[in-house]
Amino acid sequence: MDNEGIFDVIVIGTGLTESITAAAFAKAGFKVAHLDENVYYGGDEASLSFEEYINWATHAKDSTQFSSISISSSDALPNSRQYSISLSPSVIPAAGPLISSLVASGVSRYGGFRLVEQVAVYSNHEVKTVPGSKEDIFKDKTISLLDKRRLMRFLVFASGDEDFEARTELEGAKADMPFVEFLKTTFSLDQEMAETIAYALSHCVSPSDKALSALRRLRRYLRSAGRYGHSPFLIGQYGSSGEIAQGFCRTAAVAGCVYILGKEISSITRNRNFDESHSTPTYTLTLSDFPETITCDLIVSSESRFPAGLLGNIGDILRIPSAFPAAGEEIPFTIARGVCIIDQPLSFVSSQESSSSEEGDSRPTLDTGILVFPPSSLSTGAASSAVTVLVVGEGTMSVPKGKWILYLSTSIDTAVSPEQLLKPYLDMTLSLYATSSSDTSIIPLFTSFYLQTTFSSSYTTSSTKSSRPDHSFGSSLPTILLSPAPPNSPLPDSGDAAAVNAEAVFWEAVKALKSIKASKKLQKTSKEQVPPTVVREEEELVEIESFWPPVVNEEDDEE
Repeated sequence: MDNEGIFDVIVIGTGLTESITAAAFAKAGFKVAHLDENVYYGGDEASLSFEEYINWATHAKDSTQFSSISISSSDALPNSRQYSISLSPSVIPAAGPLISSLVASGVSRYGGFRLVEQVAVYSNHEVKTVPGSKEDIFKDKTISLLDKRRLMRFLVFASGDEDFEARTELEGAKADMPFVEFLKTTFSLDQEMAETIAYALSHCVSPSDKALSALRRLRRYLRSAGRYGHSPFLIGQYGSSGEIAQGFCRTAAVAGCVYILGKEISSITRNRNFDESHSTPTYTLTLSDFPETITCDLIVSSESRFPAGLLGNIGDILRIPSAFPAAGEEIPFTIARGVCIIDQPLSFVSSQESSSSEEGDSRPTLDTGILVFPPSSLSTGAASSAVTVLVVGEGTMSVPKGKWILYLSTSIDTAVSPEQLLKPYLDMTLSLYATSSSDTSIIPLFTSFYLQTTFSSSYTTSSTKSSRPDHSFGSSLPTILLSPAPPNSPLPDSGDAAAVNAEAVFWEAVKALKSIKASKKLQKTSKEQVPPTVVREEEELVEIESFWPPVVNEEDDEE
């Protein structure tokens, strides 16, 4: 076999976590191959054209992650190639791990971003815009002066620099108290304001979300406000997560990573003489309809893409635990999702503001926004968790002019029909049209509903809590690493979690690769009687000190 098919590491799956990891490997100087059985980038977070989405909905029904998929029609829409429909929509905090990786890696040059214009909450039978700044709070005539003072006291507490654990407000068992109850008892906030903070600002999922974890999430979001504008959240153009994953893949390709898409893995075999001399790469992979085999020392894979049934004589497998603090316990949970395409604008302006509008017949139209339905806020709804509606318009480059996509999501713990669960919330959202010339709700051009389950692995392995290696050469490090499944909820956390987890996988892989390479060189030393000091000096040359090396002015690759 020539050297073209020999790699240090093979990454399976092009989800955001794996794409960030592959780019970091390539920039660090490792020889990398990146595989995906799909013909598109992004894996389960991909951004698809309308035709691709219909094809995905047809073929994903046998998936372990997606189920109960329905579509209203398979007929093509006009300008259907201009749609970028996200399988796992998300927004990005303006200050956080993903933004840092986008800038440090240079990937930000490959994409565009837009601020989320508005965040609103459905409360007391109407939609209310959530204030985005202190000035907005003081201008809001629906909040009493006493409540404004209580709210400001809480926001000063939440955005401070002191650790929450050291604050008297969280003494005793208050850290584990449900967040809404904590806000009511500790800061004397009323039910409506407490729910607005919990579900629209801290993006809690359920009434049982604990105070400490919700406060930590809220602090990250508050510190994001004002960095790029009034909103703490950005959304990537052309479908957000899927397009961002592709940007990292492009950076990896520029740095020498080899991409093979649309080819299923036929077999993965551990080479027999691996334990004896390390003289050959650890694994050999064969791909369907691909003429050459490829080999590697280490495999990094998304759990959902890991072909466990094909492995023979495998080595140690390490399932990397999530390093993201807000990801919660590693237990399976399911998200009910809905996708709706409309051709009339929405507005999140409240009824009071609407009645005082000078234009009379219309309200300010929305291009990009988030609407949150707290649990039990909609009398006709049955969701026990918060329902989030993400609205994206032509400003995100995800739809043709005059079209919008609505993404609905809520977590569930029992098997339900996603359409029956989400339909009341969709109907209420569609009643928020920006023009008042019609007494009926907007009629969707297309709807789709499905369930997405977080992949749960049955592998029992050792794990490490460190995100940095100790630079020691262990003798029994794993040769297959499974990256953590991305959290499907809350909406702003998936991208940051992908960046944090990618770094954890990267350092664990570096530790394993250095151990393998050191073992090979020691074997060579013993056979050729090379002084050990030479090996150590060679190892020092490949020392990696940071996740991302300094960005250089790289020319775009010609495609």
